Amino acid sequence: MRRAGLTREEGERLLYFGAVYQERGRVQSDQPLISGQYIRIHLNPKRFPVENVDWPGTVVQHHDEFIVVNKPTGVPVHATVDNRVENVLHQLAETLGLRLYITQRLDTEVGGLIVFAKTPSFQRQFNRLLVERKIKKTYRALIATPPPLGRHVHFMQPAPRSPKTVSATVREHWLECALNVLAVTPIQPLSSTKILEAEIELETGRTHQIRAQLSAMGSPIAGDVLYGSQEKNEVEGISLPGIGLFSASIAWSCDDGKHWRFELKAPWER
Repeated sequence: MRRAGLTREEGERLLYFGAVYQERGRVQSDQPLISGQYIRIHLNPKRFPVENVDWPGTVVQHHDEFIVVNKPTGVPVHATVDNRVENVLHQLAETLGLRLYITQRLDTEVGGLIVFAKTPSFQRQFNRLLVERKIKKTYRALIATPPPLGRHVHFMQPAPRSPKTVSATVREHWLECALNVLAVTPIQPLSSTKILEAEIELETGRTHQIRAQLSAMGSPIAGDVLYGSQEKNEVEGISLPGIGLFSASIAWSCDDGKHWRFELKAPWER
């Protein structure tokens, strides 16, 4: 506290957020320090809008082994480096009194369907289905320029930072990205500004894949400044949170043969 110029209240707040690290491990409670230890403090944790969310109301399906959730736009799926509490995983676990396991991720600025496991065995099963490309996922994206229909394959540079770089040609050690543009339809047919909706089936699940691929095809997602969009994420003059990308449906078959499918309307369809 003295070295960082913090009051006790500020120090306790940073511990609560998980913004303090001791020997590269996150610290969540006050404890003794030893001379020479490595300490890192994130003085201004990034905040996310979790307070006004009806978290039980985000749950689309309860099952003994999993839950399906309509993820709020603007909230990360899991803890960030400086904020361990303002995320979907923590908020749902606290609200529902459950231990949950991550099976997939959505970008912070993307809303829609996501699955959390209640058991490690279901997490392993779901992750295997993802690797085998047996999870069917479709997204809806707001765009201004239509991409070509059909299957598109790019290759993503395996770099940790964003924006992600993709190439239409094979490059050594770059990761394959595959998606299908199923349909492109107008949202505002009578408007002078033509806003289109693309329906996309995702085959692989790379970080920022849809955003990077659509941008590479000259069709960046509305509101996605990171990938070159100059369009606002709005429909009929109404601003929408995040970027114009929504996880609209997800389907899979379990090892017991039971088939599951969930679908939601995008915010602009509601």
